Formats: sequence, structure tokens, C-alpha cells
Amino acid sequence: MNNTAPIWMGIAAIAGLVFVVALGVAYVLYDLGLVGAVFVAIIVAGIAGLALALGWRPARNDGVATPEAAAPAAAPAPAAPPASAATSGAGTKPATLAAARGGQPDDLRQLSGVGPKMEQTLHAMGIFHFDQIASWGPQELAWMDANLQGLKGRASRDGWVAQAKALAAGA
Repeated sequence: MNNTAPIWMGIAAIAGLVFVVALGVAYVLYDLGLVGAVFVAIIVAGIAGLALALGWRPARNDGVATPEAAAPAAAPAPAAPPASAATSGAGTKPATLAAARGGQPDDLRQLSGVGPKMEQTLHAMGIFHFDQIASWGPQELAWMDANLQGLKGRASRDGWVAQAKALAAGA
């Protein structure tokens, strides 16, 4: 489940707070009339909102902000790594599929921490179904944790295997 609000909502909330503070300061401290105070508050809140929108960067799990993190990622290419890459990093690469069985993948967004982007990434890696994830052992889970770009450790932290077992049993 993805429980984060869009960035624009955060920016709007902060700009609204700046508006209220600027309105109070302009009306009380600078003794402007109500119309003048509202006008000043609109300008100050607009500048604050614009500055936030231009300078906002998405959070990263490892605490390091980079310009690449702010750029929208291109659609991941289908994963068909060479045999030498099957054991890159820790663990063993899980079994993957070239396409979803029956042309219909499971809704992986039902897993905690999987949103539309993560679902696309998993599909590009050849993961389409809950039973694939449910079959992961410690080695496959370690490989997935090490190879999820920008979200290393997500599969273990969010307990994807246990969730996938429950979802596969109910599917």
C-alpha cells in the first residue's frame, strides 16, 4: 500500500501556512489594512510556493540526494541479463518470466511499498505474479533486496514474501 501524498499537496500546505503567518505579520505588526495585508500575504505565499516547487527533491532511502533522483525515470527495459549477471550482488536471482502468464499480471500494488513505478520495475525484472514472490527463499530475497534500484532492502523490510503467500493463496 502506498500511503504518501503527492508533492504538490505538501507544497500547498506549506504555502498556506506561510500565507497565514504573512497575513498576521502584515496586519498586526505593519499595521496594514486587511486588503493590503491579504495582498502582501498572497505575494509572500506565492514566492514561498514557487521556491518550494523549484527546489523540491524526492526523498531517497539511503539519505543521499542526487539530481538523478529528481528526474523522472525512463520506462525500464525488459530484463534479460546475461548469465553472469544472474548472481550479481548478494543472493541468487529468482526465477523470472518473459511475460505474464495468460497475458494478465497480478496487481503487485497490493503488496506493501509497491506503487505503480515499483510494479513497472518488477515487471521489467520478470516478476509478474504473487506466486513468483511467494516462492522466494532467503537467497532470492537477498538478491532482490540488493538489486532493486533506489529501493535496496524494500522486499525484506515490507515483508513481500509473506504478503505474496497470503495473496497467492487467496487468488
